Amino acid sequence: MKNAAKDHPLLLCLCLAYLLLFISYLDLSKFWFTYTAAMTLLMTLSFLIEHPDSQKQPLRNSLLYGSLSGALMYGITWTASKWLPLLYPPLQIQLEDLYRLLSPASAWQYAVLILLIIPGEEIFWRGFVQRKIHGHITTIPSVLLAALLYTLPLAFSGNLLLVLAGIGGGLLWGTLYAWKKNLQMVIISHLLFDLLLLAVFPLQ
Repeated sequence: MKNAAKDHPLLLCLCLAYLLLFISYLDLSKFWFTYTAAMTLLMTLSFLIEHPDSQKQPLRNSLLYGSLSGALMYGITWTASKWLPLLYPPLQIQLEDLYRLLSPASAWQYAVLILLIIPGEEIFWRGFVQRKIHGHITTIPSVLLAALLYTLPLAFSGNLLLVLAGIGGGLLWGTLYAWKKNLQMVIISHLLFDLLLLAVFPLQ
């Protein structure tokens, strides 16, 4: 852990990521522009500093595990969306706010979500941040710490549901990456989850 604290490229990239994501949530009217730019920059930096480690897997395996895990994440989220507002009713309003923030409203937003945002998140948070942390500590702590680091900037949104979804996604995709070391598989999982959540079977 001490060595991870001295990993200057990792620390600088995390500071930059938090700054960029804070700016993205600061003005929600420009969210799609600023967040897309942020993830594109962070993904590019990941490649420039150290090429993300992604072991090759047969495409059918990536599709199978990616689809199953993405559907599992959606199922957990769907179940939570039905029960949590019963326990804490204000979460229903937060769910509506979350869809106003995250739902793509045009073709270009769907395009950047699929081509830049989702790949960018996985390449940066799993392929770069989690892998760098795993170089200093063992697997389970590295997955937990990377999931926490992934979730923290979501608090800038002020939306508890987004934070909870970040925890779940960070743990699931972090575990999947630690298990298979395959970014393609994790990107497919994340992509399917987002499309189910935002387009195919919205929660509201």
